[in-house]
Amino acid sequence: MSQESILEDLNKILRIAVQAETADGSYAGEADYLDKLLGVIGIQGGYIVDIAASDGFTQSSTLGFFKRSEWSGLAVEMDPKKFATLAFIFSSFPRTRLAKAKVTPLNIRSLLEAFEVSKDFDLLNLDIDSYDLYVMDSLLKAGFRPKVISMEINEKIPPPIFFTVDYSESHSWEMDHFFGCSITAAATIVKPFGYILENLVYNNAIFVRNDIAFNRLNDMGVEEAYENGYKNAPNRTALFPWNVDVNCLMDFSTQQSYDFLQKYFFKYSGKYTIRY
Repeated sequence: MSQESILEDLNKILRIAVQAETADGSYAGEADYLDKLLGVIGIQGGYIVDIAASDGFTQSSTLGFFKRSEWSGLAVEMDPKKFATLAFIFSSFPRTRLAKAKVTPLNIRSLLEAFEVSKDFDLLNLDIDSYDLYVMDSLLKAGFRPKVISMEINEKIPPPIFFTVDYSESHSWEMDHFFGCSITAAATIVKPFGYILENLVYNNAIFVRNDIAFNRLNDMGVEEAYENGYKNAPNRTALFPWNVDVNCLMDFSTQQSYDFLQKYFFKYSGKYTIRY
């Protein structure tokens, strides 16, 4: 690596760190939404697990929590450059531990156990842009029950389509529409473990454990959540301009959506599950 490249990387880290001092970085208000929700259910502090924490600032829903002394947790990131920035920013958060690791359905349990994460931790943020559904399923089957879950979904795929990228060790996101899972798939996997679907905040499905939500929050249907949280949400077209070529899915019938996606993801044949 050249000296110029090293200096460029260092300058980028410093720029992001300066921004992180005064802002939280979440893309579409997710951090503020989670903060208010946690206040409603009486959680003022606790333990966070952020899987795929990126550089700790860009589109982060958890930075604002990690800044506070009431919160501790674990932030996980696999990309070396992003992790370097994350480590620099989070160096001032002594109650937060970091892991440079690729998270898979096969290692999520051992990773959390290695860091002695309680089965009853407070907030999970999951955003790995790939086989998120399989990681979530493995985490819950391992007995972990975070009180609140914020899980990125593939906002392009409307109910009732069940869609997920299948797990493969070699899979990596190609910066296109092929990632994650639909809100229907997320709810299908998460809710049977004792959760309500509290809301959808654009592309983040928010689940709350039943015993925490009891008599305080309502369980939202996936269609209602999708309509309110993404399709008819304010500023959707401005926040997600890259979805213009697939916005037609929101107006299609279920069969039309299914057929469209089968053709659209043709090059990924055999690498995903889709049904309705």
